[in-house]
Amino acid sequence: MVVALAAGLAMQLPAAGPAVAQQYPTRRVEIVVPFVPGGGTDLIARTTANYLSKKWGQPLIVVNKPGGSGVIGARSALKEARPDGYTVLMDIATTASLMIGAWKSPPLTLADRKWAGRIVLDPMVIAVKADAPWKDFKELSAWVKASPEKFVWSGGSGPSGFARYAIHEWFSQIGVNPSKTKMVFTEGSADSMTKLAGGHVMLAVHSVAEAKAMVEGGKIRLLAVLAPRRVSYIAGVPTAEEQDLMKGVSVSWWAGISLPAATPDAVVRKWEAALAEMVKDPAFKARTDKLWMNLSYLDSAQMASFVEKQAHYYSDLARKIGIRK
Repeated sequence: MVVALAAGLAMQLPAAGPAVAQQYPTRRVEIVVPFVPGGGTDLIARTTANYLSKKWGQPLIVVNKPGGSGVIGARSALKEARPDGYTVLMDIATTASLMIGAWKSPPLTLADRKWAGRIVLDPMVIAVKADAPWKDFKELSAWVKASPEKFVWSGGSGPSGFARYAIHEWFSQIGVNPSKTKMVFTEGSADSMTKLAGGHVMLAVHSVAEAKAMVEGGKIRLLAVLAPRRVSYIAGVPTAEEQDLMKGVSVSWWAGISLPAATPDAVVRKWEAALAEMVKDPAFKARTDKLWMNLSYLDSAQMASFVEKQAHYYSDLARKIGIRK
């Protein structure tokens, strides 16, 4: 009884209210990235950490905890860390809405976190190796339809990655049985892009920002943008719909900050206000522009609604295409 009471009191300690938030942070804050360094999640986490370190006068450090398709890092931040605001997650669809869509009993649910807000929203692109023989997405589609057993593609960061959903939609529209192709899982976008540039996979689906370094280095080419309109950073790359493919399919990668569900609301609000100010700062925007990242802020309530709707959509889609496990 004494132990149970002590545990209950300990769980209540973080809810100290406005006074705690007013002083927060008084020490180092960790932003957990559940993937390897170098990917889009890692880049926006480091850009955010740099900005808020200066604003708050305390170090914000990025801690990469890859593994389990993002599950290991996400659980460490949301389920294992103290809910005091000193460990937060750079959360993306893979560890939120897509994970819920892909798993009947997901290792994390929306109830396990509180949202501080969304920072970026980026269209996804179809990427191939720089010397790939296909001149455009339409030509690649014709080749895959004719030779599906030869097609090896990056499934991204596990069963809950955007790539798997997007590629299955593509297969469905061009009449290809996914089981005849070979999918390779990776430990995040940086790993996926390395495999693509090295010729270990023939295609990868990633955000515009995640493709940037390899495009500029001449290692990969972009065949299509999975959005209704072209993207200013890569204006020469047509949309999939312009090539009469993936009609009605629009896929965007996003990233935002989430905290453990028991984190005091006052601390969450401080993060929310900081993100809102950050995305309006011209210096921060200049930095994200250099990364080819599109700022698209949502506050805490808007983000919760956005992710909930997306989780329902991908749960239905996962059942439809048979990848819900």
